[in-house]
Amino acid sequence: MDFSVVDAEQSLVITASRRQARFIREQYATQQLSQGHDVWPSLKVMPWSAFLNYCWGLAQDASISLPVRLSSSQSQYLWKRMVTASDVVKPLLNAKQTEQLSFDAWRLCQQWQVESLDVMPGDQDQEAFQEWYSAFEQQLDSNGWIDMQQQGNYLATIITSIQQQLPATIITYGFQQPTPQQTALLQLLAQEKQVINWSFSRERTKNNVQLYSAPTPNHELLAAVRWARDMLLEQPHKKIAIVVPDLEQKRAYIERLIYREFYARNLVSGKEIAQPLHDFSIDESLLKQPLIALVMDWVALTYKRVTKAQLQHLLLAPYLYQEQELHWQSTQFELRIRKSTKAYYSVDDIVKLSRHHKVQLPWLDVLQGHHKELQTNADYKSQIKALLSLLSELHWTGYHSLSSREYQVQQTFIEAIKASQSIQKVATEALAFSRAMSLLKEQLEQQSFHQQQPKAPLQIMGMLEAIGITFEAVWLVGATDQVLPQKASPNPFLSKILQRKYNLPGSSHSREVEYAQSLIHSLLANQELNISYAEFEGEQEQMMSPLLKQMLPEIPPLKLPLDSELPAILELWPRKECLEYYDDHYGEALEEHFSVKGGTGLLRMQAASPFDAYLRYRLELQAFEEDGLGVSYMDRGNLFHKAMQLIWSRLETQKALLGLSDEGLMDLVNKTTQFVLEEASRHIYLLQNSAFFAIEVQRLQALILESLELDKSREPFAVIGTEVPREIELSGLKFSIVIDRIDQLSDGRLLIIDYKTGQPVLSSLFRDPIAEPQLLLYAISESSHQHKVAGVVFMQAHLKACKYIGITEEANMLEGVIALRDYKNNPYPDEFSEAIQTWKQMLEQIAEDFKQGNAELTEYSGDFVDYHAVSRWSQRDVDFKSAVQTGGGHD
Repeated sequence: MDFSVVDAEQSLVITASRRQARFIREQYATQQLSQGHDVWPSLKVMPWSAFLNYCWGLAQDASISLPVRLSSSQSQYLWKRMVTASDVVKPLLNAKQTEQLSFDAWRLCQQWQVESLDVMPGDQDQEAFQEWYSAFEQQLDSNGWIDMQQQGNYLATIITSIQQQLPATIITYGFQQPTPQQTALLQLLAQEKQVINWSFSRERTKNNVQLYSAPTPNHELLAAVRWARDMLLEQPHKKIAIVVPDLEQKRAYIERLIYREFYARNLVSGKEIAQPLHDFSIDESLLKQPLIALVMDWVALTYKRVTKAQLQHLLLAPYLYQEQELHWQSTQFELRIRKSTKAYYSVDDIVKLSRHHKVQLPWLDVLQGHHKELQTNADYKSQIKALLSLLSELHWTGYHSLSSREYQVQQTFIEAIKASQSIQKVATEALAFSRAMSLLKEQLEQQSFHQQQPKAPLQIMGMLEAIGITFEAVWLVGATDQVLPQKASPNPFLSKILQRKYNLPGSSHSREVEYAQSLIHSLLANQELNISYAEFEGEQEQMMSPLLKQMLPEIPPLKLPLDSELPAILELWPRKECLEYYDDHYGEALEEHFSVKGGTGLLRMQAASPFDAYLRYRLELQAFEEDGLGVSYMDRGNLFHKAMQLIWSRLETQKALLGLSDEGLMDLVNKTTQFVLEEASRHIYLLQNSAFFAIEVQRLQALILESLELDKSREPFAVIGTEVPREIELSGLKFSIVIDRIDQLSDGRLLIIDYKTGQPVLSSLFRDPIAEPQLLLYAISESSHQHKVAGVVFMQAHLKACKYIGITEEANMLEGVIALRDYKNNPYPDEFSEAIQTWKQMLEQIAEDFKQGNAELTEYSGDFVDYHAVSRWSQRDVDFKSAVQTGGGHD
């Protein structure tokens, strides 16, 4: 882009995003400075949304009669109220997703100027959306309102009245896939103005491009972070970026890597990081900030019970206490709550407990003092004022000195509260305080937060933010065939024919290919570009994007080197011979009579991390329980186990299964699932909801039928045991186990089956340390009863795939299951009977280690439960500090 030919005073630059607008301003300033200018005329640059607001302001100045423009929060409130009242939504469990997707469909229709919805007959979602669309449009028209999404279309009707007030030259930048709304408005302006499109070159520039492959995504991200660290060590002011396709999901992990690799010395010394070297392009939800989440948990107590975890949050966080002594008392009170089995707490519950334990909770006193007035219905604005009054009386943030980030969070929260009062214009009815707080919570969830700080040299960006912005060096991670291009994701409330007709986002593979090509072209404009992909994501093999092979055929991918998993500071520790080591990884040995609680879980944890096993099974430390929505994975697994036990207890043989007619099988499955779920509904509250119950019936029936179909295709067998209890001794420790199912084959040998409603992997049986010891323990148990075991397998009961995973004595005993001797790099003897003896010796040694008190730290330590409060890892802070003082290190 050449600014020298632009008359800054008579030009306006419109960009597709705010980040691109900042980029243009920076480029303009850089060029002016390079030409030796000390001062220069400012260039008006704004993103598209700001341009629409600018034009709207010009129309108001010209005294043009305009409709009332609703804010995004006002429109979403009206849309949600309308959709929630619909008979279509009432029986749904996830109404929130319906509201979001349907409102997104409304937005698309406005921006792409869809004239007719072309609903597919019989499609309930599309028919419902057509009804909502008409009702919403009518509501806006009758009140003289327009939605923000309609603003561009409306401005097109009055643009001739204000275009003389616009600059003579209008320049656009970054619009790779402009909406019809944007195109139509710009075409109207082009009739009177000079409209120029600036676009980055689609020709390959002379730059340094390299492709890499990494074993795993974590390996790939670590390499990218270290590349950035090393580059900034050499050139601290160099502008670089790491582009991550799924940045929102991986943000927390990347931030941990950056803090470990960039700021080790600060973390060791306890010094605050004055000016971070990195910044993330995507914003965070304001509601997810601890300072705000705490307030909303506190407010929730005024109208409902809170969970145990929420109460613990209120007791432990420092923001609600004016004196440190009161906070310390509440943390002691939290220890008592931690031991409680109570799941939910009301204000009355907390009052009784606090009085009993003689604890003063100022935030509880404030709630009690305003209890009656908060029960009064009022308009939304009045309820928000009541909240602000509560916060003022509480002296929110307490004795705690706010950091710069916390202060910015607090100010953003207060501004968001005040801005949310605009809902009053469309929500004129009186609301209960609980309803007003629910609305506020929805606003805070949508409100973004980005910490204001000096421009950082390292930018971590998503793909959308990276288009049209150049750096001195860029690293794109995750360039697999699943990401470049992404899969089409059409909106379910619009017909596929309509979406392809208007070429809506996510409507077709060709559109995603075009978008991915735009991204790659944009990245190729950088001076240095690294592109990488991970060969495996868990057990799934991945491939490099075919677009890279097409666009960069001359560049072969290289294996990504990674010398060490450790941060750089550890590489500078003193030599081993200069240090004195003391081996202290043994705790107290077991006494004679120790009752094992946990079964195979103990063996699995002891094998992977003796330290975690010692804390969990010797010291009996447990993580806090986490509340979740719906039926837990454990409960669903137990329901499937119970159903399969009942079915096979009745059938007993495969012959009986094959002898059932389709109607008979369906009747058996239906009666079993109904019985199992009705029994479970006594302790699983959500199953008492008829709609939820019906969904769980369908899910459980589908799993059972898939599993039975799998068993129909096997060689003949009889089920001789379900949920079989056994007791087995290893190194003097007695383990109580329950075998899900034991099948007897026609030749008398046994096949041991363990049900898994997750997705187990075969490598877990061969890994060192052993990841899934229960199957091996089952085989040991049955062989000790003089039974010949021919195989141990998981039955994966999952809707994505129902199959057997495991090992057998011979090949082709089960479809897809290989013989032990045929497994590549098999660490056990090829003969099954000999392998069982090896397994017994291996598990005996693990049990013996546990008996002797082995609490060694391994690379898996901390993977099971978060034990930071008691972990010896905290001692590393002292070691780090000593290492830095002795050997130096990177900042």
